[in-house]
Amino acid sequence: MNLNQVKLNMVIPNYRKLCKLLDLKTLGGNAKMAQLKELERYLKYHKEGNKFIIDEICDIILDKVDARKETKGNNRKVFPNFLISKENEDKIGIYKIVLNNDIYIGSTTSGFRKRFRAHHIKNNPIPYIFDMIKDGASFDLLEICEDMSETQTRELESNYIEKFRNDSKWNVINTNLAWSYIPKQKYKTVKFHVKEEDYEKVLLLLKENNLVIK
Repeated sequence: MNLNQVKLNMVIPNYRKLCKLLDLKTLGGNAKMAQLKELERYLKYHKEGNKFIIDEICDIILDKVDARKETKGNNRKVFPNFLISKENEDKIGIYKIVLNNDIYIGSTTSGFRKRFRAHHIKNNPIPYIFDMIKDGASFDLLEICEDMSETQTRELESNYIEKFRNDSKWNVINTNLAWSYIPKQKYKTVKFHVKEEDYEKVLLLLKENNLVIK
């Protein structure tokens, strides 16, 4: 099995493509089911139709039998530097990674534990964060943002980055504000004609529905 080409959140169109990516034989029937069960020792995924979506890449391969016996059906690994409670670990929001006076501020819309695991593996998109966690950095919650849009969450993340940058105690690792990653809204200009006596009514209606930017 070759995991080198597999990335977190990768969408694989079907079983045949999955096998090709992992250098596995395509099988059928019970043999296919056993193969997919074996794959769960290396990857966590969910399916949408025929698609396989990669949720987690295990940095430690799970034992076939013993791990399940020892944990009595619960093989969730405990990380001492993951400080978010079980009650909040699947919620979304702003988090901090701290090592001595170095601090990184981030946000997640997929859950704190999933984001921690993404940072915890070697092929995560921000290598220096992997190094911080490897050296014992703590991962903790700053604010839960379950009722916020992604844009609002990014705004709050940027506010936290600025807050810690203005505190001489901290060395902020972030190179950009979260605003840098917010997609810019595209606007289309449309011309239309209205009766002069209806102009104010139409303008008010557009503003009330956020259809004009001025």
